[in-house]
Amino acid sequence: MTTKDFDDGALPPGRIDAPPPSLDLLNAVEGMKPVRTRARFGTLAVVALIGLSWPALVLTHHAFRPDLAALPLGWVIASAALWSAAFAVSLTAALVPRRGDVLPAPGRASRVGGTAVTGLFLFALVASVQVPGISLRPEDAHMTLLQSCVHCASFVLEVAAPFLLAGLFALHRLVPMGRARIGMALGAAGGAVGGLVLHFICPFAGTAHVVLGHVGGTILAAAAGAALLPALLRRG
Repeated sequence: MTTKDFDDGALPPGRIDAPPPSLDLLNAVEGMKPVRTRARFGTLAVVALIGLSWPALVLTHHAFRPDLAALPLGWVIASAALWSAAFAVSLTAALVPRRGDVLPAPGRASRVGGTAVTGLFLFALVASVQVPGISLRPEDAHMTLLQSCVHCASFVLEVAAPFLLAGLFALHRLVPMGRARIGMALGAAGGAVGGLVLHFICPFAGTAHVVLGHVGGTILAAAAGAALLPALLRRG
């Protein structure tokens, strides 16, 4: 067989013409439409609404800390803004994919959550404020420092639990990898909400209490999320 044979349409050895596609296949291909992806912020809104319900109820019905009016207004606002920002960025990183992606990025979630918790720790360590004679100490409530810290850390964990549970259902079958890092960011977000509530209702303003009880509770919530979310998703 010569080159001229190929030019005339002859097939080379071993080559077989593919059959033409069927009409049904062509119609199916022409009728294909892009798959609608889930809303990037829909899951965030649902989880935030579920998780914030109880903290909002607590703030509505619980007495505020006795020294709130005596504290510097600028500090009260700055501290509340920091706790709120830590919640918002951590929850967003845990649940909202980058533009163009389908799933959240575990690496980004852990970095954002870790940075948020670190910022809370440093702020509490160097910028905690109390009003002598008005702000209470644990011994004023017949408690030790450890008891007061355990009490507030437990409250933070209770506030974080709905965020973890709601996140579990929202992310079911959507996070094949990096579950611990996503759980860490979810726990940090829920813990930050607990710390925000304590900022307004906890009567103990000492640095040691705020660092160990409030921020420490947030760290525990992040650790609990990192440990529990993978196990719960595997079981589910």
